[in-house]
Amino acid sequence: MSLRVPGVVSVAAVVAAIVASAIGGYALAGARAGSAGVATGTDAGLALASRTSLEQLLATKPITPTGRTKTFDLAIGETTWELVPGVTTQAVAVNRTVPGPTIRVTEGDAVVVNVRNQLTEPTSIHWHGVHVPNDQDGVSGVTQDPIPAGGSYTYRFTASHAGTFMYHAHGPKSREQIDRGLYAPLIIDPAGPDQIAADVEQVLAIGNWMVGSDMATMGAMSMDYNYFTMNGKSYPATTPIAVRQGQLVRLRIVNPSQTLHPMHLHGLDMAVVAKDGEALPQPQRLNTLDVAPGDTYDVVILASAPGTWLFHCHDLHHVTNNGVEPGGLIVPIVVTASDGPSPSPSASAIPAASSAAPSASPSLSSDPTAPASTTPEHTAVPGMTAMPGM
Repeated sequence: MSLRVPGVVSVAAVVAAIVASAIGGYALAGARAGSAGVATGTDAGLALASRTSLEQLLATKPITPTGRTKTFDLAIGETTWELVPGVTTQAVAVNRTVPGPTIRVTEGDAVVVNVRNQLTEPTSIHWHGVHVPNDQDGVSGVTQDPIPAGGSYTYRFTASHAGTFMYHAHGPKSREQIDRGLYAPLIIDPAGPDQIAADVEQVLAIGNWMVGSDMATMGAMSMDYNYFTMNGKSYPATTPIAVRQGQLVRLRIVNPSQTLHPMHLHGLDMAVVAKDGEALPQPQRLNTLDVAPGDTYDVVILASAPGTWLFHCHDLHHVTNNGVEPGGLIVPIVVTASDGPSPSPSASAIPAASSAAPSASPSLSSDPTAPASTTPEHTAVPGMTAMPGM
């Protein structure tokens, strides 16, 4: 169960959680979050003892409309997608990219999303974690008719509350379509200041793939995945996150895939500050985070030590490309010494007046003057030499 906790986490709380020598009573044994959720502390547990506290916890946060309408155009269709140099597959993509373009808006914005289905089969789009009117929830056969092949549908809702969310297929063939790339991040920024105020932000969307002629003949419920991607790419084609020593780095992790991924960070610790778009009452310090199917997490890293530190799945089948290691879900975090040269341009620093987006996925900007969508250019990152086990 996810805990819905109003409020935000301050920079001081995040940094204190990372640099403290003792974690305190809010950490779980083993300093690890399980798939059932992150530890929220004794006080939070006691607060669940009464009906009143539960109602307060689950109350809908009032949102003040901004008066702005943000309109986005999404085209869903098949495209040839390269997972790693030399390996391509037929993806079901949004605007010809995997993951689809990040939609980024602000609390209180009116959101209009025009979806065109260019597939030969029906689909629909679900706004995972976002509070929308029931008829906009995107569940084929329940809240709407499927969007037929060649058809279109317009979703309308108000951006409900700040957090990291996602959108993905929820039609008659949602399992197959998600496995082939029909998903993307959705970020709602707070109406007020961002209390975390990270120096660098990166969105990481996890995917599983079944690639090859044998895979194409498997049934819909097969889970024999042989490629694993972060932002649509398998290592060594994943884009490193380049930062400077001392910077605060925010990772927004979304897992639309069908499997659990224990994500482990080398050399540094991370503080979990939010789960499923909801701020935790206390950041939790750890180095391995179980990211279950459907989970979203916000974690913050203090880049305190120079070097190349790996962030990777610790289910080691998931760090292979068709059984060959290293590959799959590995993202290097490259920390440049504070007195060294500037970080590589691959760093995902947040522009002052724009939004951060996954390196392999363009952002649908909240700027109404920006184009509705773009098709990015994908450049493979040179591979590193083979390394021992993770």
